[in-house]
Amino acid sequence: MNVVRGLFAPAPADANGLNYHGLPTYQRSLAERYVQMLLTNTLGSTFYASKGTNYALTLGLYKAMVAQNPLFAAQALVYAREQATMRLQPIIGLVVLSTVDLALFRQIFKRIILTPGDLQDFVQIVRSRQIRPGMGRAIKQTINAWLLNLSEYHAIKYGGTNAGSMSLRDVLRLTRPQPVDDRTNALFSYLIDRECWRETWAEQAPTLLPQIAALEQLKRTSDPNEQRALVETGRLPYEIVTGAIKPDRELWHVLMTQMPYFALLRHLAALQRAGVFHDPAMIDYVVGRLSDLEALRRAKILPFRLHAAWMAFLPMNEQEGVIRQTLAQMLELAFENMPVIPGRVVIAPDVSGSMRGRLNPKSHVRYVDIAGIFAGSLYRSNPTAQLLPFDTKVVEIKLMQQPSLLHITQQISIKIGGGTAVSAPISYLYARREVVDVVIALTDNEEWAQDSHGGKSFVSVWRKYLAEVNPNAQAFLITIAPYPHAVAPPAEPNVSFIFGWAEHVPAYIAQSLLGIANQLSTIEQITL
Repeated sequence: MNVVRGLFAPAPADANGLNYHGLPTYQRSLAERYVQMLLTNTLGSTFYASKGTNYALTLGLYKAMVAQNPLFAAQALVYAREQATMRLQPIIGLVVLSTVDLALFRQIFKRIILTPGDLQDFVQIVRSRQIRPGMGRAIKQTINAWLLNLSEYHAIKYGGTNAGSMSLRDVLRLTRPQPVDDRTNALFSYLIDRECWRETWAEQAPTLLPQIAALEQLKRTSDPNEQRALVETGRLPYEIVTGAIKPDRELWHVLMTQMPYFALLRHLAALQRAGVFHDPAMIDYVVGRLSDLEALRRAKILPFRLHAAWMAFLPMNEQEGVIRQTLAQMLELAFENMPVIPGRVVIAPDVSGSMRGRLNPKSHVRYVDIAGIFAGSLYRSNPTAQLLPFDTKVVEIKLMQQPSLLHITQQISIKIGGGTAVSAPISYLYARREVVDVVIALTDNEEWAQDSHGGKSFVSVWRKYLAEVNPNAQAFLITIAPYPHAVAPPAEPNVSFIFGWAEHVPAYIAQSLLGIANQLSTIEQITL
């Protein structure tokens, strides 16, 4: 595309801003931008925006939303934590909410702060004084009420110290909760001062705090049989055990049987290195655990986590290959309740170069991987749909008959590269005068290039398609990146935006077509 023509092309009359390429863009409503930020922004650097830019955008949206509608702000925080399984963004939002409405803050605190790790991050943010001036009595009282329900498991798992990070001991010393019985007294003593705990509570620990007693004994023994018995009877977290002693293969067996679903998913390679899978019975056990669909749902594992685990686990033999096959099967099952979209459907994943952006600096998962997973799942549940990946043109992909979700995802992701023209699939349909009812695009919404048919923007080509081909067509733009720009204005007819990565996101398409509920109205219905 000619640079001058791109930069100085006439802007659409209703455009109200410029995107990262300096081209005309639109700004959605405050509520939409707030929800998008909550469900897609990890605060790290992305393809277009630095960490600092994303952080400034985040704080600005939080402050604007709690000032305009604190109730909706609180409902969206709960939605992001409970249904979209986001963690850090809702915690930051909770701190901002506390500056405006303490009643709402108290009401949702336990629904946002689920673990001591959440609490430690919350206190760290408050103590930074970047959002509020300090703790305050109301904040301390709310934290202390939460701490009175602290479990032994969480005390063990999160009771350590990391240089430069807020610890549970730091939190207890800051807020000074008053124990209500011997158990909480002993638990707080253990976290604050181990020497004092040993002098005062160690003898009563097997009765008051059996898990902590088991951990302390584990540190003292070198007998493998006793170690296994202590880990098993005390149900000690694998993170603490591996930090205290070096497990042998038999102890890894015990640890594996006690791992939560997500931990098992993340540690398949570690178990492989430890030689656990030399025992065929352990492979059978892992396959059985991973195949538990109800456990998968309870663990709220986002589908891309299964995809990441599948990519990371490399079988050393045919038996271990069954584990990888199981991961692929569970990825399919995670989408087994995908909606059937009525009518003639087009699914258009963005494969332009900017989709190389990663969810966060430590993640190997790219936006194109998420787009591929969503597109593949929608395609498999709507077998008559067309699959039209795009950059500045529709990109041809070759699929086997009855393709698996992983096959579709791989075929989409290997096509990455090129400029971004969200208009490309619409221009493709318009050029053929092809009548479709629903177009679903999965994109980062950063449009900057002219498409191969000469289309200069999504909104201009879409309006032309509605006017000349099918006035009843509906476009759904699933936005999976945190950028604040949109390719259509808020009131654009027949265009809907949906935000996030969770497997339930595509369900809003079918709901909207049936007139049931869109994403924002679902949030507004949340009871606090």
